[in-house]
This record gives sequence, structure tokens and C-alpha cells, in this order.
Amino acid sequence: MFTESISNILSTDRIKVLLIDPHPIVLFGLSAMLEDSEDFEVVERFDSADRVREVLKLQKKPDLVLMDPHVPGVDGLNQVKQVKTLLGNEIKIVIYTAAVNQAETCDLIRMGIKGILLKEMSILQIPQCLKKVHVGGEWLDRRSMRMAFEQILQRESAHQVVSTHLSSREMCLAALIAKGYSSKSAARELQITEGSVRVYLNRIYSKLHISSRLQLALLYKENGLN
Repeated sequence: MFTESISNILSTDRIKVLLIDPHPIVLFGLSAMLEDSEDFEVVERFDSADRVREVLKLQKKPDLVLMDPHVPGVDGLNQVKQVKTLLGNEIKIVIYTAAVNQAETCDLIRMGIKGILLKEMSILQIPQCLKKVHVGGEWLDRRSMRMAFEQILQRESAHQVVSTHLSSREMCLAALIAKGYSSKSAARELQITEGSVRVYLNRIYSKLHISSRLQLALLYKENGLN
């Protein structure tokens, strides 16, 4: 009885982790490493975020999630959103993946992700990262931070160029066209005529040194302006 109560206390003190990774061998390796530590308890391991609702049936809820959101054919950010929706926005999530690009890093940080680990890093950093995030800290590797700042600076620079050359009405129209609005739907949205849309678009093309809707859409997409 005494031994059992001590075991329960130790189990309670452990950081409860939910693992999500599309590769079974990675799940096995992470689970074995964490379970071998007195600091962690793996409550469950899944191959995709679609199965996260199963953890709601367990008595033990995770303190944090260690996940690779990059499942083939699935939007990674949607995977993260799905986990937050099912487990609550307050759930702490650490991203453990092979690579993240600039835009994705920025989006993850905006979503409140406090930890990003690349799989090329030493596995010894995983427990350190999980402990730090668990107590409210952040763990973002230098490359991820650099990419995020570069993306932010790129967006700010592009926004400054656009806002410098375009009027507020032209900026509104450019944003709509870049999102795929037709001239008719953009005119309806801005409460102007289709003729006015054509006039404004010609001005926008001239000021931004482009010649088509496609180029405008690419300009906005490449610089994260939408």
C-alpha cells in the first residue's frame, strides 16, 4: 500500500506527454526515451492529429504535446489547429519536425507555439525543451527564429512598398484581387462600379510595375501580404 502511494505521487509529478508523428519508428523511439526518464510519462502516441480525440477518453490528460504536423497530403498548420481545438487553446505544443519554412515558422509562433525542434538536433535537447516549455518558457532554435524574423522583415518591407505607392482604396482592391475576387465581386465589396475597378487596377499595375492579376497574386503570396 505504501509503495503504491509513493508510485502514484511519482506518476503525478511526471510531465504527461502526448506524441504525434506519422512515422512509427519515431514514435517508438521518442516514447522509449521519455518513458526511460523519471520526468516524463507518455499518455498516448498517435500517427496523426485525427486520432487526438481518443485521448479525451483517457483519465490522464497530457500536459503538453510533442508533434510533427507534417503528415503527407495534410496541411501542417491545420493539424496544429486541430490539436488545439480538441485539447484546448491552453495546451502547450512543441513542434518536432524535419524542416519548417519562414512562413510556417511565423504562423506557428502567432498560434502560440512555444517550442520548435528540428529532427537534426541532438535528441538530448528534447527533454530540455519539454521541461522548459512545460514551466512556461520558450524553445526556438536559432534557425527557426532567424527565418521568422526574416519573414517578418520581408512582410513589413513589402507592406511598406505597397502602402507607399497605393492609396487606401487601391490597397483594398489589390488585396481583394490577390485573394481571387473577380472584378464584379470586388466592385460589389467596395461598392464601386466594375469600370472603376478596371481603372484602379490599371493604376495598381502601373505603380507596382506588374501587368496582371496573376503577378499581383504572386506578389502578395510571396511576401505574405494576404
